[in-house]
Amino acid sequence: MKLSTHILLLSVLLVTALSCEKTPEPVVKPDPPVVEPTDPEPTTPVVDYDKYNLRDLAAKAGLKLGVSYTYGEVRNSYVSSILQRDFAAVTFGNEMKQDAILQSNGRYNFSRADDMAAWSKSLGNELFGHTLGWHSQQQRAYLNNVISNAAPNNSASLVQRNWNFETGTLDGFVTEGFEVVKSLYDVFAGDYAAKAVSDDAALLIDAALEAGKTYDFSFWARSLEGEGTVKLVSGDGQEAPTRISSEWCKYTVTLTIESVGKFACRLLVSKDVVIDNIRIIASDGSQPSGGILDDGIDFESLTAGGAGQLMSSGLFVQVNGPDYVSVTSEKAHGGSLSLKMDNSSGYASNSWDIQVVTKTFPVTAGETYRISWYARASRAAEFQIDIRGDGDVKYPNSQYGSFPKMGTDWTYQSVEYTVESGSELSFAFYGGVEAVTYYIDDIRITSASAAQAPARRQTPAFKAGTSLKGELVNDAIGFVYRDWVYKMVAHFDVYGWDVVNETFYDWPADFRNASNTTGDNVFVWGKYYPSTKVWVDKAFAYATDALERNGKTAVLYLNDYNLETLEPKRKAFCDYVKGNPQVTGVGTQMHLDMAGITRDQIVASLTDLVATGKIVRISELDIKCTDQVAQADLYKFIFEKYLEIVPVEQRGGITIWGINDKDSWVGENNMPLLYKGTNYARKPAYEKLYLYFCELAGLNPYKD
Repeated sequence: MKLSTHILLLSVLLVTALSCEKTPEPVVKPDPPVVEPTDPEPTTPVVDYDKYNLRDLAAKAGLKLGVSYTYGEVRNSYVSSILQRDFAAVTFGNEMKQDAILQSNGRYNFSRADDMAAWSKSLGNELFGHTLGWHSQQQRAYLNNVISNAAPNNSASLVQRNWNFETGTLDGFVTEGFEVVKSLYDVFAGDYAAKAVSDDAALLIDAALEAGKTYDFSFWARSLEGEGTVKLVSGDGQEAPTRISSEWCKYTVTLTIESVGKFACRLLVSKDVVIDNIRIIASDGSQPSGGILDDGIDFESLTAGGAGQLMSSGLFVQVNGPDYVSVTSEKAHGGSLSLKMDNSSGYASNSWDIQVVTKTFPVTAGETYRISWYARASRAAEFQIDIRGDGDVKYPNSQYGSFPKMGTDWTYQSVEYTVESGSELSFAFYGGVEAVTYYIDDIRITSASAAQAPARRQTPAFKAGTSLKGELVNDAIGFVYRDWVYKMVAHFDVYGWDVVNETFYDWPADFRNASNTTGDNVFVWGKYYPSTKVWVDKAFAYATDALERNGKTAVLYLNDYNLETLEPKRKAFCDYVKGNPQVTGVGTQMHLDMAGITRDQIVASLTDLVATGKIVRISELDIKCTDQVAQADLYKFIFEKYLEIVPVEQRGGITIWGINDKDSWVGENNMPLLYKGTNYARKPAYEKLYLYFCELAGLNPYKD
């Protein structure tokens, strides 16, 4: 058998054998497990700060949200957008305090505060006034000068009884057409003054004068209706008339009494002129004639015409704005000619744009000299004279900025100057101070001991000025303070004032005084009143009256610190405001430190302040911390409790004391505010408040 046959036969047998085996069961694969679908991992919602602004959110909750800032932040782009977006009101950190506005010469400079006010208004911010009275940041240079030049007492040389009307009567005078007034703004000092209620009202002064002696007659006066007039008629028939301006001014005339009449003198006064502090003081009884350096630059050697002749004559060494300076025959004082400085069209942008500088006069170092002149203007106005020691163009040893006032009648004016070094003296008159025309005549320089009367004085002439020199210190300081309050209230439009700031001492809890508040940076106004309480009373009375006079409204606050942590101080504070109806608001500063404050203290303080019945304001909020998350929680708590405890009608708002940590008064390391020092980035406290106000308004604060 062939091999191939054998192979074929084996293949057949193998297939047959395999076909006889049992067929296996098919393998069934299990179904895959069922996987339930899962939600994606949640993402953290992102706060959308562009959806809403903090200012409007707070307003929806019934809260005016404010912030403080300083002049260094004006027009900063970050600050600009923050003020527009987040805050409804602003408080200036320093720029409305007295040392920022009242200058050392007693003049007011509102320019910086006005710039801030205009900028804030353009951003939609209301302005809060801070502050009308404080023991710190006063203009001490000026106040100390007023004090050093004040009279220590009235001395025996004061010969007039009831000279300041403080008996509340007209005793010591025989009067016709006068009444005693007790009106805050119409009294120079103290509580009372005398007011003329009809034209040609007469005030006869009953004082014992001696024939042959010389006396200084002086009084303070203002006209309630434009300009007024007063004529002094001495007992021996001498007459001295003067015009009275609408501002408080001191009027002084020196008379040598030739014979004694029944009365020392009479004041004949026009209606609505108020007279106060009438003083008759005996002088040394002589009118010395020596010591005259120049008997009068009287312009009589010149001719009416342009300014060129002033320098060619040698009378003056410099003329600025020569087209506006001339010699004129228009109603001269002592002869036919006088100096005219015409700024009636407002040509001058600076006071020195129209100016004349006199020739130099030989003087002796260490001596005091009096420069005097007559002046008038086309309307009541302020003037300026500078004294230049040694006649040098660099003006060493100079005295700048004497600003006497004048009216439309000739007024005698003078200043004194002590030469520190050098041998020459000159002085300059400025015609660019106001948009008026000034007239100057009979310029004279004498030693200070020489006669006060200028050459050719035909009748006794009043000297008018606002210098407080020689007044009693309490009267002088009281006048400065009241003038400050009235000028500030008249000048600024605000929705509230911190009338008095920090007037309570921490421990024991009482008003500040010269004993418990001392130091170089302190001026206690209450020292010059019967008590600090009387000063606080007066401050609110002045502010109330000033608002009424100017047709304005504002909440008047008493503001203080540590009211949360010092309960006795808070009680004294609340007791006072409850008893003074002119206090219409209470401010608690809330400069807090998280390490030293409890939430119960905050609640107790807000509860007590609400119980006074006054408007309640958190006035200067900041919180020192080391943990910004905990700080954020406390910020939110304060806002929550303020809205919960303070009724809507008593809410004065909350002001954050500063914009970013870098510029905070407590330092960046304390992290007290809502924005970081770098790029003004929002902090957790800001976010917490933003979310809180959105929640109150039912708004979604997150990005969609």
